[in-house]
Amino acid sequence: MARTIAEIQNEILIEKKKQSSLNGLNSDSKTSIWGLWTNIVATAIWVHEKIVEKNALISRPHTLNWYREQALNFHYGSPLDPNSSNGMSLIWKDGLYQFDTTNLSEAQIEESKIIKHCAVSEIDLETVLDPDKEITEIFSDYFHNKVGVVFIKVATQKGDAISRIDVPNELFAFKEYIAKIKDAGNQVYITSDDGDILKLNLNVYVDPLSIYIDPKDIEYYQLKSLKRDLTAEEIEKINNHGTVSDLNGSLILDRTIFPVIDSIKEHLKNIEFNGAFVKTYLIDSIQKAEGIKIPILSKVETSIAKNPNDTENPSLKDVTPIEYFIPKAGYFDLEALEVEVNYIPYTFYRDKQ
Repeated sequence: MARTIAEIQNEILIEKKKQSSLNGLNSDSKTSIWGLWTNIVATAIWVHEKIVEKNALISRPHTLNWYREQALNFHYGSPLDPNSSNGMSLIWKDGLYQFDTTNLSEAQIEESKIIKHCAVSEIDLETVLDPDKEITEIFSDYFHNKVGVVFIKVATQKGDAISRIDVPNELFAFKEYIAKIKDAGNQVYITSDDGDILKLNLNVYVDPLSIYIDPKDIEYYQLKSLKRDLTAEEIEKINNHGTVSDLNGSLILDRTIFPVIDSIKEHLKNIEFNGAFVKTYLIDSIQKAEGIKIPILSKVETSIAKNPNDTENPSLKDVTPIEYFIPKAGYFDLEALEVEVNYIPYTFYRDKQ
């Protein structure tokens, strides 16, 4: 931090006292020539230090977090031309680009900030270097994995749900903004996608005194939860069972509450943007729900969202063996969430009688 003018002038005076040849300069008048010169020199040094301090600040290489801050500060509908009549144009001020928000209220400023979630990352060179690989393979991986590229994922908020920004309109404007402020020579890859699809299969042992299960559906759930190969008779029972009750899994005292489903949705909603889906954390969340005894996550499948131009949904990929993974879009589409639960009464306590 630059010193104040008074601090600099005081150091000049301390140094003056060490010089015996300057003892004749002893006037206490504020208008004395030698006193005014110390103030002038102190002011000049202060201006120099402020310039050096500012140059040092703005000349630092921009970090990934800097790109994230700039993304969250993007104002949609604000022109990049500082000569525009729009009062919130992008201007060069204090050594960096920033939006001119003069005479605008906090509500107006926040309303124009369309990006509410942002994650910035890059691929390290070490991830593709392997001493056992041929040099041609290393170069191929280098370009395939986009080493040296800054990846930016952005999304907005619509109600309680995360959503992509308007593509192509808002996305195009945001890309132009980043191209304007980014470091020269840096490659930036920007995406804003619909949430990934997630499908979960669970076997959940529940307290039959708290959670409702239609008695006619119990055997069906038990058969579906088995991991061994089913007999022909068991397969026939499943196929001929028909529709299970829509109230299965709800609280007996409040049929509008489904502890397993509600806890899953709440857990997914609370995963930070571009955060990892961790199987163990999901199980922990379900375990805390009312009436749940033993939750078992038997299968996890995921895929990217369907492209508007696609005629079919992308095929789901089985990721059950993976303990955690990050959705490509940075979040899951909770409206498209599929959860299949086999509710099984927890009756192991009988073994203790």
